Amino acid sequence: MKKFKFRYESVLKMRLDKEDQLKNDLAKLVQKRQNILDQIDHLKEKLEDYSSWVQEGLLSGRRMHYYEIDQGKQYYRKHIHDLTVTLQQVEAKIEEAKVVLTEAMKERKVMEKLKEKDYQKYIDDFNQADAKVIEEIVNYKNNKKDGGE
Repeated sequence: MKKFKFRYESVLKMRLDKEDQLKNDLAKLVQKRQNILDQIDHLKEKLEDYSSWVQEGLLSGRRMHYYEIDQGKQYYRKHIHDLTVTLQQVEAKIEEAKVVLTEAMKERKVMEKLKEKDYQKYIDDFNQADAKVIEEIVNYKNNKKDGGE
């Protein structure tokens, strides 16, 4: 009997490749989210450092204008806010990518189930053919004994 060959192997491979690409895209988005989170943390640290610097300056009697102090704090707050908005957009894209990836995985699993069913049918057919050959051999030997006595 010939070797098992799944007739939709190319479709299965295409779906596996698509799933891998979607996983890579999701990983890039997760990395981008992590970078944004790191930038936000860095800016928050810088804002705290700036606030400490202002506090020390005021305590030491350094002359500082309220407007300049406020502008410095607004600079950090604005950048933190902008990054937070970007973070929300990236998180929405991550959720979309997860949904698309889930659908791709379902499509792949359908093809794998079909392949398993085809393989099981191949095994069953092979076993039936094998049993038929064995039965023919046994019948031949029995007929030879009966005819030869």
